[in-house]
Formats: sequence, C-alpha cells, structure tokens
Amino acid sequence: MTTVLRAPLLPAAAGAVCIALAVQAAPLLGIGLAVALALVFATLALASADRARRLCWCAAALVASMSAVVTLFGPLPGFDLRHAGPLDGLRDALAEPLRRLVPEPEGGIVRGIVLGERAGVDADLASAFARSGTSHLLAISGFNMTLVATAVALLARGRLRPALTAAITVACVLAYSILVGLAPSVARAAVMAVVASLGLAFGRRPATDNALALAVATMVGIDASAIGDVGFLLSATATGGLLYLGDPISRRLAFMPGPIREGLATTLAATLPTIPIIAAVFGRVSLVSPLANLLAVPLFPPLMLAGAATAALGTVSFDLAQLPALIAYALAFVLRLIVENSASLPLASLAVPDGPLAGLAYGVAVALSLFLGPAVCSRLLRAVGGRVRWPRRPSVRLTTRPRLVHLALLIGATLGVVILVVGMAAVVWPPPPGIRVRALDVGQGDAFLVEFDGRTLLIDGGPDPSRLLAELGASLPPWTRRIDVVALTHAHADHADGLIGVLERYEVNLAIEPVGLNPGPVANAWNDRIQRAHVPRRAVRAGMRLRVGDATLSILAPDGDPRVDVPSLVLRLERGSFSMLFMGDATEQAQADLLLTPKALAARVYVPPHHGAASAYAAPLVDAIRPSAAVISVGAQNRYGHPTAETLAALGRVPIYRTDRDGTVELDQGGSAQLVVRTHANGLPPPRGGFLPHAPPTR
Repeated sequence: MTTVLRAPLLPAAAGAVCIALAVQAAPLLGIGLAVALALVFATLALASADRARRLCWCAAALVASMSAVVTLFGPLPGFDLRHAGPLDGLRDALAEPLRRLVPEPEGGIVRGIVLGERAGVDADLASAFARSGTSHLLAISGFNMTLVATAVALLARGRLRPALTAAITVACVLAYSILVGLAPSVARAAVMAVVASLGLAFGRRPATDNALALAVATMVGIDASAIGDVGFLLSATATGGLLYLGDPISRRLAFMPGPIREGLATTLAATLPTIPIIAAVFGRVSLVSPLANLLAVPLFPPLMLAGAATAALGTVSFDLAQLPALIAYALAFVLRLIVENSASLPLASLAVPDGPLAGLAYGVAVALSLFLGPAVCSRLLRAVGGRVRWPRRPSVRLTTRPRLVHLALLIGATLGVVILVVGMAAVVWPPPPGIRVRALDVGQGDAFLVEFDGRTLLIDGGPDPSRLLAELGASLPPWTRRIDVVALTHAHADHADGLIGVLERYEVNLAIEPVGLNPGPVANAWNDRIQRAHVPRRAVRAGMRLRVGDATLSILAPDGDPRVDVPSLVLRLERGSFSMLFMGDATEQAQADLLLTPKALAARVYVPPHHGAASAYAAPLVDAIRPSAAVISVGAQNRYGHPTAETLAALGRVPIYRTDRDGTVELDQGGSAQLVVRTHANGLPPPRGGFLPHAPPTR
C-alpha cells in the first residue's frame, strides 16, 4: 500500500488499462468490468480512513466510470489540427526557407524533424532509417518529443527554478505539437513528453509516477482503442524507459566518460522497452539500433535547433538563415551517413515472428535481460573498461563567471561547426578547374549539370523531381542555390518533370525552351511554375546563340521544319577546347535536317538522341560528330530497350558511359585539355538497387 500511496494515480491507470483490454476483447465485457471496478474503487474510497487513500480510490473510481460511459456511448469527438487554416499558412512559411536553403536529401530529413514532413524523405532513405532502428527520429512520436523535452529540461535544471523549468519545457512541447499538426497521435506524444519533462524538472519520483499514470489513465480512459495503437504503446514505453531506466543504466556505466555514458544510457533506456512492441508489430528487429542511435541521437537536438532557427530566420530574410541552414545541412549530412552505413551492415536487421504471443515472449526476454543482464554486462564492461584509460578532465579552476564560460563555449562550438562545414565542403565540392559536366543518374530520362567559372547550367531534369533534387544536392555545394540557365529540350515527362521541382527550390536566372513547345499537361505545368516563380524565359530556335560567361551555347534545332511533330532543342556547348552535343529527343527528320550541315555537329562529347533509341541516322551522326566519348542517360532495365544495339554498334570504339551502369557520370576538363571521366560521381544510391537494400515497392 505504501507504493500505491506514493503514486496514488497508479490504480486509476491500471484499471483503465484492464478495462481497455477487456473492451478490445468484447465491448460488453469491458463495460461490465468498468462498472464492477468503479463500484469496488468507490467502496474502498468510502472505507478509507485518511484523505490520501480516499483521493487515490476516488480517482480510480472516476476513471473507471469514465471508461464505462465512453465505451457505452462512444468515444469523444476526435480532433485533428493538421490542416487548420492558419497553421497551414504558418507551416508553409516556415517550410519555405528549409526547401530553399537546405539541399536534398538532407532537406527532407530536416523538414521531417522540424515540421514532421516525412513525405520529403525518399523511400530508400526511409527504409534505411527503418533498418537501422532510427526511424523514430523522423516521426513525431513520443520518443521524438521526449528527447526534445528531456534536452530542454536537462539544460534548465539547476539553473532555473523547477516550476519555471517545467513551464518552459511544457510551452516548448505544446508549441511544437501545434506547429507540426495536433493530430491525436501527436497529442499523445506531447502528453508523454510533458510527463518526462515534469519528472526531470522536479527531479522527484512520486511526481513522475503520478504524471505518467495520469497520462496513461486519461488517454486510455477516453479512448479504449488507444491500448492497441502502436504510436501510443511506443510513446508510453519509451517515456517509461527514459524515466525509470535511464539513471540505473547510467550508474552501471559509471566507468565511461560522461557524454558517452549519458548518450548510451539514454539510447538504451528508450530503446529496450520498445523492442517487444516493434518486433511483435513489424516482425523485424534492428540489431544495429543501439549503436546507430548512440551515434545519431546526439545529433538530433542541435539539428532540430539549427533547422528551427533556419525556418524562423528565413521568414524574415534568407540571408540571415544561411548560416544555420549550413549547420543544419552538415548535421543532417552526418546523420544520413550514419543511417545509411548502419543500414548497409550485414544482418543490420532480422525478421522475427510477429503477433501478440511473440510480443509477450519478447517482453519476457527483455524483462529478464533488464533484471539479470546488468550484473553480467557490468562485470564484462568493467573488465574491459579497466584496461581502457579514459581521458580525464584537466583540473582547471575557472575564475570567470559560469554564464560567460558557457557563452564562450557555445560560440566556440558554433564556430567549430562552421569551420568544419567549410573544410568539408572544400574537400567534397572542390571548384572545377575548367568545365565539369555531370550526367545525373535520374533513371529513364535526361538531366545534365554543367559547371564552370562559378556558372551553373541544367539541361533537362528527368522524370522525378525528388530524385533530381537529391542529385543536385549531392553534386552542388550546399550554399549554391542559384542556377544560371535551365534548358527544357521538350515537354515530355522524362525530361521536364524534374525541372518543376528545381523552379520551386532554386533561384533560376533564365529558362529556355524550343519555339513551338509541344502542348500538353507537362507544358502547362512548366508554364505555370515559371510564372509563379517569376523566372525570365526565352523561346529559342536554330541559329541562335547564348553566351554564359566565356562559354557559348549554340541552338542547332528546332529549325521550323513542319515535318518535325515534336520540336526538341539540340544544343552544342563550347568552352575553349571542350565541346558537347546534347541531342535531346530529336526525331529522325530533325536528325536528317542536322546532317545537312555536318561540320556544325562536331563535338568532343556526344549525347545520342532519345536515350540511344534506334535511328536510321545513328551511324551518319557519329561520323559527323567524331566524338571522343559518348554519354547515354538511361534507366536500368527500362522497358524500351534503350540503348539499342544499333546505337551501340554505330558508336563502335567510342567510349560509352551509361547512367544505368555507371551511375552519375562526371566529365571534367581542366586547363590541360585532358578529359577526365569519373563514374558513380556522388554518394547517392542509384534509382534502382545500390549498396542499400532497396525499399520494398508500395502496394
């Protein structure tokens, strides 16, 4: 009874859980159990001699009665503020700086963490998060919010009064919940986060016990179906783990350095209780989850802070938000590397039997490991840790005020991150010494990125905006958010759809298209996006030339031939001794027209028309162009048979590079006029397959 008096709301929570389980089995059984428990608890309240016991049993009777009424008359009306009018505008305003300033795929990660937009994370990356056991970082869940609340409470505890610490933490959690959309699942997560923050703020176990019991009793009492909701179960178990397992695990790891000990203890405390639920529901257990979370979870608070600062400052000025955007990008980049490398490890996750009985067995196994494992692991770790000399903090007495010291450390850490970002960028994105052309691996479509002397050109964009944005994010420095020229060869989806996303995310100085652009839905979307983005545009024809810096972009087609049903741009790029011919989807009639002036076609690099489709003019074109290399942008195992045997035979001994086999192909020509070709030129997995297990197809 002493335990019950320390947590007087515990009987109410236990009764609500029992009633909810009975309701799931049979509603009438649940109603009968609720009435019976309400009578028992009321009787105990009347028979209690002191006030504490009466309050305990009265609370339990009230919750049981509420459960009976809700089960009999139906749950309370639901609410969902995910699409509330004013909030939609606010979320869009906050998301715009993140879309504009943080490249993909890191931008999708940042928006998922800050605003709960998981749609921006592509299927393969989401699968990697799942395999590594880190998908909770992208979900607005109890784990996610509890980490935020815990971080705020730990930072404020000892510096502010407990009541003020609790108020600040609760305010942050509520503001964040409303911002991401106060759906029922988010509300449950927020309640659990508030429980954790109150417990940490006051540092008192009875207050924590009562808060957690009140949260469980309220949510299960007003909606019995919550007992079967995966989000609720994960939120409750993760919160309970953080509150009750964090300190014991941390004490067991006392021989480790403080930051490592706290990070590992927090990760294990929140992860271990959720393993039975994840295994029972999803039939899969991530074996690398503790290690991946140990590395990834510490990145979460600063990443969320940098992303939130980017969103807030970006609503005032994009220039002000550039620094936090770079920091957010760097942190998201590191997080992506951790997740992808963890997911690519052998046996990163295992398929296990699912179902309630399997979940019960997993729960027993985890409970036994929690009771018996610490002693065994502690002895083993002490044996290992005794041989490892951990660095000790130097005993230096600081005479400066603690607040000034903390401020100096914060400024130093920020400058360190900035220097790290700049240094990493100099290695990952060195400026091209001459001209660099990348055939981006966008699947069955064309997308060519040209860089020289600080100028950027993009010719076509492939069929998938998300894929193109990810390719651009991996190919361009994160601070490059402007493209000088965007060229649409013709309005077919495999060339144009990706450009729609570019017009939304990048500042474009000029868009060019062929005279007589073929009409249709794709052309309509192109026109609409250009108008909305206020991008200057020009319709060009054969004979025109466009100067971009010291390079010349010559337009060789269309020439107005009425026999060409779909006009397509044919472009010849020339800069110094480098030249490259982009044939787009030139029809056979357009190819015949081009061969009337064969000398104008000569180029060092050749992109065959229509992804290497069969053409009667394949051999004459190669003879006229005399290329040193050919690049074919094509999707793996495409249904069209591209590139065809005729095109490959016509190229003969010309070196051929294909995106379906070679990934993103980079052609780099410096001052020495030597053409250097590099395949798989960025760290992205291909649209199909790759070093990561590909996401299962949606059904």
